[in-house]
Amino acid sequence: MTNYDTVGDWRIRINGMEHGVPHVHVIFRDGSRVSVAIETGAVLAGGVQPPKRLAAALADIRANKVKYLHEYRRLNP
Repeated sequence: MTNYDTVGDWRIRINGMEHGVPHVHVIFRDGSRVSVAIETGAVLAGGVQPPKRLAAALADIRANKVKYLHEYRRLNP
């Protein structure tokens, strides 16, 4: 498992032994969780209120797509 630094009220986590499309977990300080596909930015599961709280995390995932895909593939060969 790789945890990235907390930014605002969220952080990115990538787990090993995962399944399905390559994705990250966005974890918020209040316990809300959202799974997001790295390649498309689609929300796969979870939610946060209000939804606009997810915008910065989605921008981070877009900006760091190559890094997150590399780490996902390293942890999930």
